[in-house]
Amino acid sequence: MSIPIQVILFAVALIVSLGFLLLVISLIPAIQQFRSLLADLEKTSLEVRDLAREARRLGGLVEERLEQVDTVIGQSRRVVENAGDALHFVNRNLLRRSAGLLAFLPAVKMGWNLVKKIKGGK
Repeated sequence: MSIPIQVILFAVALIVSLGFLLLVISLIPAIQQFRSLLADLEKTSLEVRDLAREARRLGGLVEERLEQVDTVIGQSRRVVENAGDALHFVNRNLLRRSAGLLAFLPAVKMGWNLVKKIKGGK
């Protein structure tokens, strides 16, 4: 091989080597950053797992509490229905039938007050 070809090959090899060296030098910080990113991603993944576990636990607690609230609401509804039935009974059977007599209560009260006043008692 002639010397000019050897020099050209050497220069090309030197340029390729320097290019590769610059590439490696520029990639080392990127690789280190990628490693730190992976470490942070692992920590984040663990936190997400813990949060998901906690969310499932809280979901179970909320489900239990909602069942208890449903029970309380059902019982309250039954109590209100029974109270409504009782008030309907009182209104229909007692108050309507005795409305005429209840109209005389103020007159009876006034009469009683007059009797007390006449007797002089308190």
